[in-house]
Amino acid sequence: MKISVANRVYIGFIVLFLLSVTIGITNYYTIKKQEKISSDLNHTYKVINAIVNIQYLLTDMETGRRGYRCTNQKVYLEPYYDAMEKIGPSLSEIHELVKGDTQQLNNTALLGKSVNSMLVFWSKIRTDESKYDIAEIAEITRDEKLRMDEIRGVTKKVMSYEHDKQMISEDENNKIISYVSWTSPVGNLIQLAFILTLIYLIINELQKRKRAEMELQKTIVKEKQLNELKSRFVSMASHEFRTPLASILASTYLAAKYKTEEDQHKREKHFERIASSVHNLTEILEDLLSVEKLEVGKVPIRFQNFDIEEQIKIVVNDLHTILKHGQQLFFEHKGPTAVSLDPYMLKHILTNLLSNAIKFSKEDTNITLLSYHNGKQLMISVKDSGMGIPKTDMEHLFERFHRGVNVSNIEGTGLGLHIVSKYTKLMDGNIKCISEEGIGTEFIITFPQPNTWSQKENPEQATVKNN
Repeated sequence: MKISVANRVYIGFIVLFLLSVTIGITNYYTIKKQEKISSDLNHTYKVINAIVNIQYLLTDMETGRRGYRCTNQKVYLEPYYDAMEKIGPSLSEIHELVKGDTQQLNNTALLGKSVNSMLVFWSKIRTDESKYDIAEIAEITRDEKLRMDEIRGVTKKVMSYEHDKQMISEDENNKIISYVSWTSPVGNLIQLAFILTLIYLIINELQKRKRAEMELQKTIVKEKQLNELKSRFVSMASHEFRTPLASILASTYLAAKYKTEEDQHKREKHFERIASSVHNLTEILEDLLSVEKLEVGKVPIRFQNFDIEEQIKIVVNDLHTILKHGQQLFFEHKGPTAVSLDPYMLKHILTNLLSNAIKFSKEDTNITLLSYHNGKQLMISVKDSGMGIPKTDMEHLFERFHRGVNVSNIEGTGLGLHIVSKYTKLMDGNIKCISEEGIGTEFIITFPQPNTWSQKENPEQATVKNN
């Protein structure tokens, strides 16, 4: 039997209507689901934020207690008492946030018990006596560490649980985005096929979708904020020494496995890694100690007469162990070799600049160190063919803790160039940087020099100047 055109139109209209209704219902549930995902992510953000806040409060309390214990100055107790007043409401806040989740309720109850145990422990420590002796401090510190480790273990469990919830929400988000990416065009075409009486419904549906997209964008922003918060938490909880120490431990273990002569090259490879890790640890310690001294103004400048060429050769030889495969370090000096500077500061400056050149350059590249003395001033140049420094970072190059946007995946404290610039200024020198991203970097340092000392004079004679 033939179907008339009118019936075909009618059937088509019914199909379009049913398809439109189906898509409309699906989109409605999609929006509701997105709202729930957004709510779940916001809840996760609040829980993690509350956990981090407790970590900060405990850190303040721990720092205050230790400061008072070591110095007997009550000013250190102010942040302790302030944090003690806030930690109770913070624990209550977490408990309120997870009250619908049995597992998290158990975890937060354990956290509250651990924190209360720490508070009881602190309350039993004397606060009105003179300084503790070393044995007392060691015993108290051990007890504090055990209790803090217990608290960190519980907070890690809470954070891990919330992270798993976040991953589930993100997976659901991705499925929704994938679904919307192909249903939206189809839905629009179907809705455009309706008669004028359905125009209002089409506009209403588009408005709902617009709101859903805005909610999705808000969710993405919240996800980014959550990731940044997690990064700050990890940075706080992690220690700068963990990576190099782990590398040393792993390389030592693996090197011990290779006992035959055929495995000599493998052992050497691990020994090189150990040497590199030790150098990194030394660099971090020296930077931290130097910054501390610079901040309190306790860096004496000890000008000495010495041979600049010999001094630089010592630094260059020390750094050969951390050169990457195929890297070559060239040094050349021109002019008189007698200079008057602080040899310790100069060594630190050269070590830092050369270490950076090695670290930020690829394998099979050259690093050039030039020094030139014209009788009135000393010029030192360190040039590499590394990744270069972005223009946006140049104005902040010598600021404390600043790191370039292109080196976030490379270890470093962000203190090295700050110290270099400070030491250079303390010796009345100037430093400038010439760099092009992707091409390389050159640091040029100049120091004014008095009349050079004669070879017969004592090169160890020193002049001390306080900064």
